Amino acid sequence: MSTLVIGASGQVGKCLMRKLGADAVGTGHTRATGRLIPLDLADVGAIGRLIRNLKPEAIYVPGGVTAVDWCEAHEAEARRICVDGSVAIQEAALAVGANAVHFSTDYVFSGELFGPYEESDPPDPVSAYGRVKLEAERALGRHACIIRTSMVYSDDPDSKNFHNFVRNTLAAGKEVKAFSDQAGSPTYAPDLAEAAIELQAMPPRGVIHYAGPEVMNRVKFAQLVARAYGLQESLIRAVTSDELPLPARRPKLKAGLRVGRGPHPLKKEPVTVEMALEDMKKREPRR
Repeated sequence: MSTLVIGASGQVGKCLMRKLGADAVGTGHTRATGRLIPLDLADVGAIGRLIRNLKPEAIYVPGGVTAVDWCEAHEAEARRICVDGSVAIQEAALAVGANAVHFSTDYVFSGELFGPYEESDPPDPVSAYGRVKLEAERALGRHACIIRTSMVYSDDPDSKNFHNFVRNTLAAGKEVKAFSDQAGSPTYAPDLAEAAIELQAMPPRGVIHYAGPEVMNRVKFAQLVARAYGLQESLIRAVTSDELPLPARRPKLKAGLRVGRGPHPLKKEPVTVEMALEDMKKREPRR
């Protein structure tokens, strides 16, 4: 079966390409190197042409905007990528008979009310990133495949995920500032890729949650990373959002996602952070 991975240069896209094998075709934007096809998700015409030319049977869309703070100053541009781009992909997918899996985020919730959240809970985004991702979900509708996730991490050297930030900063002997009042469900990228492949084979059902089994704040996550790699935990300093304000607000302590509570849960079991760290350590070069 021919497959198309839109955003194959990111951490989830790379996992998908590895798991899907040689039959998969990938796109990239600023990191479109090697065999990747250049594609700008703000160019809806290019999206339609590519999908109609390739005629894939399955499409995965981990690509898009992930820079949360950038979205605060570029909401209109983020909307073109996240909303218009997603709709263009879905329309072209339907035209060629493909099932597309779109990725969304727990940032559609504030984490201030009653999380961790189920699929049926009402969204209340507090950032431009959360707003445009919610708009994309609603524009795609109930007859699309949408997988909501949270705090995705891996050891992909090109990714700026929190695991890599903590490991690399502590390894350099520098202080890590970690938020004590921001939480989520850390999700291992290879798990997420496998769940997306499972979802693609199912009839479209709208939004489904898939995330790690634990809800934790950033301090706890950083401490687990430090212990796993034998790094100096004392260099982790807990801070609050008021002490270190960022351009975009993040979900608070009642954030995170409940998995397996919706009407159509995925069978792929997510691993804990400690299990994922053990898996990544196997690939660490000896020091």
